[in-house]
Amino acid sequence: MMEELSLHILDIVENSINAKATKVDIEIDVDKRENLVIIKVTDNGKGMDDKTLENVRDPFFTTKTTRKVGLGVSFLDEIAELTGGSLDIESNLGIGTTIQLKLPFDHPDRPPLGDIISTLITLLATNPQVWIIYRETRNGKTWEFDSKEVEGLLGDYTWLGKIKEVLYNSYKEFTGGELI
Repeated sequence: MMEELSLHILDIVENSINAKATKVDIEIDVDKRENLVIIKVTDNGKGMDDKTLENVRDPFFTTKTTRKVGLGVSFLDEIAELTGGSLDIESNLGIGTTIQLKLPFDHPDRPPLGDIISTLITLLATNPQVWIIYRETRNGKTWEFDSKEVEGLLGDYTWLGKIKEVLYNSYKEFTGGELI
């Protein structure tokens, strides 16, 4: 199992992109007072039919032809079960998919969010054509990144380091350096 939620987010978004998504919204809501972390990823990909949606949590089910297992969603399901959280998946053919993971903030088995900026930079570098919106709310305060703001720079890899530095600084200011 991956040790950071940011790596699970990377996996989900890569699945969205493989499903022909051109736009992916990533929302993180951390509310310590409510003891809750919510991760929601919504895409405009091709969506899943009922059979796929029914089997998507099974680690031995995959629609990929390059491997025989699909562990991403089953790992999320395991994290939800382990922590007393929940994993909801909604999908409509031709419209897209939404995956929402709810976890108790203070549960000892909840993985940390991890390095979300590196996840965003990886997505930007490998999929510059995909519109990615990332929004994180912590106790009512919001930090947002919209890839449209830097899309003209993404083809030039010399800019990725500068974008990463700006995002790290902005995010660190938002979080106050607090890891969750």
